[in-house]
Amino acid sequence: MSEEKANSPGKKKERSPSFPFISLREAIKRLQAFEQTFGRHPAPASKSGLAWGMKDGSSQAFQTLAALKAFGLIEYEGSGKTLTAHLTEDARTYLRAQQEHIKEDVLRRIAVKPKQIQKFWQIWGERRPPDPVCLDALILNHAFTDSAASNFLKVYDDTIAYAGLSDSDTVTDEDDEEREDGPALEFDVGDLVNWESAGQVQWKNPRKIVSVDEQNGKHFYKVEGLGELAGQIGWIPVEQAIKHQGTPDDGAGFTPPPSDPAHNNEDATPKAGMRKAVFPVSDGDVTIIFPEGITPNGLDELGQYLDIFLKKEKKASVPN
Repeated sequence: MSEEKANSPGKKKERSPSFPFISLREAIKRLQAFEQTFGRHPAPASKSGLAWGMKDGSSQAFQTLAALKAFGLIEYEGSGKTLTAHLTEDARTYLRAQQEHIKEDVLRRIAVKPKQIQKFWQIWGERRPPDPVCLDALILNHAFTDSAASNFLKVYDDTIAYAGLSDSDTVTDEDDEEREDGPALEFDVGDLVNWESAGQVQWKNPRKIVSVDEQNGKHFYKVEGLGELAGQIGWIPVEQAIKHQGTPDDGAGFTPPPSDPAHNNEDATPKAGMRKAVFPVSDGDVTIIFPEGITPNGLDELGQYLDIFLKKEKKASVPN
């Protein structure tokens, strides 16, 4: 499947502009917990969840890191498994300052660092319009989904109130087009990746990323050859993608997925330690391959991925 096909009108995706999923008030609490756990030294990004009682490498932990980064409280170094997070100068100043006015200055400065908060602060200011007006503007004019628009207003209001911003406070536009309020993405559309889950590489052959999607605040790579193949889910968590060593024609065994799923036996045959479940539906059989000893937690995660798959496929099947 080509990228053009993946983005055809029948497969239109809904992705709201990226913004921190927590307000500045909560980001400061998590900054303090991060500093108490790791001190002021760089910390492995995959272990950051320890500071907040979250599972290592979980989407929630990476979302929290992304929020701290959006507010200018942490920066990243490295990539992939070597990715580390360290405190910024603003974060260090806030944590070590003894005078409240210094802390307040930092809060006013970083409150509008996230791009969307900065954008709408310049439009709305301290006393924004009523909720229905703002929601219509976000949804109809700025590509927010209904739920994202509602969440953004909560984050915006609490951030502005916590920082004590007033209309007299000016915003310095950093003109940083590279800054993202979402998670740090190691790979781009077109990159070849493999999938590592539970410490195991899941695919014999790599897959090409065709889009980056967001669902319920979590980010996923959609990869070529998945979704069309029986028993495969088309999206993998961004933090579980690993680099493919080599190119498609370097002997690594990469071949583009065939148009007929029945011809691709690589992922349809269960390997040792795996089980296969087949569900007959009106359009044909649907096959799921899963570990024999799958845990209750693993079943919960599978349910989340299946929910994402079903929602996206239902949208894709509705003609314009």
